Amino acid sequence: MKKWGAALLLSVILGIGGCGGEAPKPTKVAMPPVDKKAGGPVPAKAPASPAAEVKAESPPPAVAYTYNPKGKVNPFKPLVVEKPAAPVKPKGVEEIPPDATPLERIDLDKLKLVAVVWNIPEPKAMVEDSAGKGYILTKGTPIGKHRGQVSRIFAAGVVVTEKYEATPGTMKTREVTLKLYAD
Repeated sequence: MKKWGAALLLSVILGIGGCGGEAPKPTKVAMPPVDKKAGGPVPAKAPASPAAEVKAESPPPAVAYTYNPKGKVNPFKPLVVEKPAAPVKPKGVEEIPPDATPLERIDLDKLKLVAVVWNIPEPKAMVEDSAGKGYILTKGTPIGKHRGQVSRIFAAGVVVTEKYEATPGTMKTREVTLKLYAD
């Protein structure tokens, strides 16, 4: 209750003290007369005394500043820049070219031989990936991540010849057989 009384008393005192008296009147500043003839001759002024000349000097002209960023740090460039880590390429794994077919992006272990048509002039086989998508193979079809090619199609399966690097600089080939039926 004392707080409310003190607050009320303070507001009454400030309200009465703030009211009263007259507002200050604005002062008038004398403006020099404007010559009505804008383009006419200007009358020459009488020479003033040397003391008046010192007071009448105008300040030196302001020099325009131009910013030159040469040799300065860009203030808007972040101080800390995170560089993405380069993927570590394990030894023996070859890089897949960007124009590789979907069949060249799949490892041979992930493919399952599901069909062979072999008693025709150009035999064909069908493999299926883990997602169930099928691919038709003929002799010479590129397959697998290790630059393999279908070298032979026969009744029991498909032979794929892969190239791999045994030692640095030495390329070897191996034959991988995809069988239609497990033995």
